[in-house]
Amino acid sequence: MLSLGQKIRQRRLAKKMTQGQLAEGLVSASAISQIESDKINPSYKLLCQIAERLDVQLDYFLDTRERESYLEQTTSHKLAKTFLLANEPQNAVPILEMLLQSQEDNLEVKMDLATCYTKLNRSQEAIEMLESVMHQSLREDDKLSYVSSMSKLGHVFFQHNNMALALHYWHKAHEVIQELEDVDPFLHAEVATNLAMVYNHMGNFDRSLELFAESQKLVEGSSNLHHLATNYLGLGRSYYGKREFRLAEDYCQQAITIFKNLNQVRRSIQIKENFAILRSETGDHEGALHTLQECLQEYTEHGFESYTSNSHAEIAKLLIHLQDFQKAKQHITLAFQNCEPDSVYHAQCYYVRSLFNSAHDDIQSAIPDAQKAIEMFFHVEALQEYNKASLHLSDLYKRMDDYKSSTEVLEQSQIAIQNYLRGKGIYL
Repeated sequence: MLSLGQKIRQRRLAKKMTQGQLAEGLVSASAISQIESDKINPSYKLLCQIAERLDVQLDYFLDTRERESYLEQTTSHKLAKTFLLANEPQNAVPILEMLLQSQEDNLEVKMDLATCYTKLNRSQEAIEMLESVMHQSLREDDKLSYVSSMSKLGHVFFQHNNMALALHYWHKAHEVIQELEDVDPFLHAEVATNLAMVYNHMGNFDRSLELFAESQKLVEGSSNLHHLATNYLGLGRSYYGKREFRLAEDYCQQAITIFKNLNQVRRSIQIKENFAILRSETGDHEGALHTLQECLQEYTEHGFESYTSNSHAEIAKLLIHLQDFQKAKQHITLAFQNCEPDSVYHAQCYYVRSLFNSAHDDIQSAIPDAQKAIEMFFHVEALQEYNKASLHLSDLYKRMDDYKSSTEVLEQSQIAIQNYLRGKGIYL
């Protein structure tokens, strides 16, 4: 007995139509390919449209009993997708798990279920589901699903700060997607942007710029403003890493504007915070201080007090530079109070407190804080900050005339970064 996909393919060939001709105005040709391979099920509406285009009644594909069952399943899947779009994954999960019992090889159901698990922080279940999709799509030579599963796996590991595996999956997805012809440009752009973010995080700014530019070209002229804003932000961060502050400022401002228009308030404040840091790097300390104080006010006004740690830490750094030590100490205390434990912002707190003690010539107190910051920055794979804190610790030892320890810190830092990058397949 022929499957639904086989029936559609058989009828299409009998009509001497290509997949592209059948797909025109309905879906992509790759979607028709997946339907004919029984990798995804068309919606009831799409199946009716396919039947009409192939000049057959719906009964040609489904008898009455099959039609009722199919309609029930497609309706259930549509309901699950609605819950997913409404950011209610907890309501989508039981529907998708039930569907998977009768459609155990349905890649689309598996992908949606993996997305739900990711949103619910059920990471291990998401990883297992996505690995299942990856292996199945590889067996079936479904490269599009293969790329999508690796892209989603990269997201899971990136969220858990596992840059090694995020890099692995996104790099592989990027390699495969470049070999495909009929591919969704937004999927290609998403993979390029994700890979760029990892390289940016690791300090390989030239490569991240190349990938952000590749992604930008793919979505140029589109209405996907969120992706455009994400690219602008990434370009700003990459140029900041290369110390090209004017370009960094321009791209950050563009990202802020778009995120505000998209009503993503917290994201726009975070970018504004980064913009303030840029201003301080260029010597505009008063302007940077004013902008950071605005960020603190906006975080509080919108109920985002838990995100104020970095603003407090950056304000403290500026106040140390301006020698307003009493206020700097207050902001350091607030930074510690509001930071997430063992995060990059927690490490930043130790680093700034070390700067504060150093400014007071309390080197004995500054050193352990610097050491703690270095340890934490490396643990969360924040290489730029790790390198900056290492240079600071080296300077502290120099001030104590301990040149041996000063040199050892720099050597250890260089070796650690090289080993880390080699582990990611990057050789400098």
